[in-house]
Amino acid sequence: MSVLSELKTWSWIVKIWIPLYSLLLIIGVVIGTYFEPEFYWSVVVFGVPLVVIPRTYKNLVGGGCSLRFQMCALVKGMLAGFVFLFLSLLTDSLIWQTLSLVVGWSPLSLGISQDTYFIWFFSGVIGGFAARVIEVKGRTNPVKITIAGFE
Repeated sequence: MSVLSELKTWSWIVKIWIPLYSLLLIIGVVIGTYFEPEFYWSVVVFGVPLVVIPRTYKNLVGGGCSLRFQMCALVKGMLAGFVFLFLSLLTDSLIWQTLSLVVGWSPLSLGISQDTYFIWFFSGVIGGFAARVIEVKGRTNPVKITIAGFE
């Protein structure tokens, strides 16, 4: 597998992150404006794991280990989580410079903002860990995710 085709297999991260980040930003600004700015991060705390964990799991299960780069699903989940974290951290620092002037507050000035970025990382790790567990069990098809857990 060439480096270019290997990079294309990671495009799902951006395809998930762009709409999810945009939606969470809009909902967070609305909630933060109508209630308290601290509630902006509650949208991230609940929204990110609900979307990122199952999507990471779905995209990594059955992928096997990359012999070229010696990576299995758990390591791929860690890398995906790091990319999610980096994209969010970078975008927040750019967007909130302007958006804070419009809405009158910035969630980046709150003390909890640094900790919430790790939710992106750990959601990727949990999705990768679940995919690795399924691979070790010998399954290659994605397991259905339900409210009760994995089937």
